[in-house]
Amino acid sequence: MRKITLVLFTFLTFISWSQNPNYRYHELQDLGPTIEWAIAVECTHHYSPVGIREVNLRQNFKLEVGKIYKADLGLNYGNFGTRYYKVTYAGDAGTDKGDEIDTPPNFGAPITDLCNSLSWKYIRPILLGSTLEEAQNNYCANLTANTTREKVNIKITQSLIVGSAYFMDFGKGPNYYLIDGSSPENGDADYEFDPTIANAVFSPAALNCPKPDLQATATDFGGTTTTSGANASVIYSIKNIGGRAFTPSHCLIYFSKGNSILSADDTLIKDVTIDPLNPNEIKYSVPSIIIPANISSGTYYVIIQLTNSEDINNSNNVISSLSSFTINQTTTPTGKPDLVIDPANTIVFSNCFECSAALSDLGNKRHTINNQSGILNLQAITIKNIGSTKSAPATLQFYLSTDGILDTADIKSTSSSVSIAAINPGSSITVSKSIFSSDFGGLTVTGNRNILMSVDDSKTNTESNENNNITVIPVTFVNPFAKTVQSDLNVEDNIQPYSINVYNFEGQKVLTKKVSSKEEENKSLESLKSGIYIIKSKNETRKVVK
Repeated sequence: MRKITLVLFTFLTFISWSQNPNYRYHELQDLGPTIEWAIAVECTHHYSPVGIREVNLRQNFKLEVGKIYKADLGLNYGNFGTRYYKVTYAGDAGTDKGDEIDTPPNFGAPITDLCNSLSWKYIRPILLGSTLEEAQNNYCANLTANTTREKVNIKITQSLIVGSAYFMDFGKGPNYYLIDGSSPENGDADYEFDPTIANAVFSPAALNCPKPDLQATATDFGGTTTTSGANASVIYSIKNIGGRAFTPSHCLIYFSKGNSILSADDTLIKDVTIDPLNPNEIKYSVPSIIIPANISSGTYYVIIQLTNSEDINNSNNVISSLSSFTINQTTTPTGKPDLVIDPANTIVFSNCFECSAALSDLGNKRHTINNQSGILNLQAITIKNIGSTKSAPATLQFYLSTDGILDTADIKSTSSSVSIAAINPGSSITVSKSIFSSDFGGLTVTGNRNILMSVDDSKTNTESNENNNITVIPVTFVNPFAKTVQSDLNVEDNIQPYSINVYNFEGQKVLTKKVSSKEEENKSLESLKSGIYIIKSKNETRKVVK
């Protein structure tokens, strides 16, 4: 009787502790003893967290999950001291695990922006010059006084910006430096520089450079005759006759019909981005282009126009080719394209482990998607042109439907459509797409639905058959957190021993075992940790929660 009473008392004490409202159970991710260490863990992910501290804090409030605090937990073992902690879990009561802290520290306000907190940060400055004039001349010419990339840890809040200039003395005298590398964490440095102390020399350098002056010097078409829809090339040459350009430039390529003067009627063929040019730098290029399919036949000139937000002189930004070239409109062939999806070469993966990958072999099965954060991986979608002429570029769009017919009641995917290039008759192309459960207006759907793949959804092609553009993927949206009703364990579906495979909810096989009943199936999970598992046998697949 005494032993039973003692066991009962111990059990009640355990229950009382695990539900103690005077404590709050927390899991604190240890980011290290210094702010530099914490930044290397949390901001640059250079190091992994030191560990997780499980603590029961005797206080009537919870720390905010996701926030970072600096505190000394006062643990009476190890050499912890003051450290940085990130709250990963906070409970409403105490538990039977972790350390009990009867006098919690004053955590204070959380650190709102760890990555931009005052700390030692690593930079690689290069000398621009000892005087403002020397530094400005080098900076504006995209030069430096030497090529030595110094190694400096600087105590500052925000990381210095790469490409910017500063006047500072980190141990080699006051000079102007160009920042060639920067990191929010500290590094293996030769110098440590604290601008927060009195008399420290540190300030951004305002270096004023002459503005660029872009000059279009020449352009020409790479041939004398071409046809609409053909591949071609354009030649151009430009020069910066002003100061250094700090922003990219754009070269707009136009075709002008019948004359060499730029006007609003001209056809923009291509917009070429050009990296910033140094003073007197010449840029020569031969970009490839495609002659527009709808351009009319005639005689054309190439015109280029340069644009740059810093350019101080726009009068020399336009030039045309000296000679013209001819475009002939191609004859439209008879017949029409016909775009369809080939289910035999369309490969789909989901949480359905018994579903065939090829869509054509799915049969009466349905792919499954976790309706909280699930994904349907369309690894290969093959689009064929079974028509008699080449198709125009098209789009592949996705819809959520209660049936297999596309109508106004269906929900269009909020994710971007897939672009389909032109396809020759008898040919095919393969694209891929990942569909998330949240792609359809953010709705949380449960049960059977159909995902409709609509090829040529934008109707850019006049096809010989407009009724074969829709392909259906049967899916079932499931809630992974809903516990399944277990079968009656008194009824054994299988008399003879049979094999089962057990998968975790990520789809990884964690156990293979031979059993003789549902009861043995469930007992096989005893060696596994708590979680959601999928048991797959010869006759069925079911989900259980342990």
